[in-house]
Amino acid sequence: CSHCTELTDLFLSSSGEPAITRENTCLNAAKACNLNDTCKKYRSAYVTPCTTRVSNANLCNKRKCHKALRQFFDKVPPKHSYGLLFCSCPPGDQAGCMERRRQTIVPICSYDDKEKPNCLSLQVSCKTNYICRSRLADFFANCQPESRSMSGCIKENYADCLLAYSGLIGTVMTPNYLKSSSISVSPSCDCSGTGNNKEECEKFLNFFRDNACLSKYCMTLDCCT
Repeated sequence: CSHCTELTDLFLSSSGEPAITRENTCLNAAKACNLNDTCKKYRSAYVTPCTTRVSNANLCNKRKCHKALRQFFDKVPPKHSYGLLFCSCPPGDQAGCMERRRQTIVPICSYDDKEKPNCLSLQVSCKTNYICRSRLADFFANCQPESRSMSGCIKENYADCLLAYSGLIGTVMTPNYLKSSSISVSPSCDCSGTGNNKEECEKFLNFFRDNACLSKYCMTLDCCT
């Protein structure tokens, strides 16, 4: 697909190897977004509902925030949208840059929960919604790891995996970086209260956190050591 080609070009050098950079591509991506009318428009369109308090009890309208985030990734050219989400940080600005990258999807509204649901319950909730169900299926299909593969992915194309990953943003299964100092990602859930199904839950969670295909792009980020 054309999006896959554009996304691959973001991360690979002309030789086909992961393109390591010492630039603050997160800062460059933010500037580029502001200079692109479509990116600027749809970024503002999700930042507003994701940061507007609706009552004393609710920080925001999460449903509107999620819908606007889906529109951003659906409408904005990949070189801008994925440039913000999968940018790299220079050695001199690791902590601040990584935290700004983690804040890209306004996690206080789109991601964080007062009480994390267990991941199996979240998966059931996801499967009741057509968009979430189909995008989670895409994620499992395109991010299937394969240790003997050059790309780490069974389909030999980790750009497909990153596209599937970003497709989950704006659903109840929205993933994000776990912390600013890590490239590990996860939905906002855990495996507490899963009883006899804890092993199944941890397997699901590790598909995000410990996935050779999904983490392949670590090679393009200066945070991976």
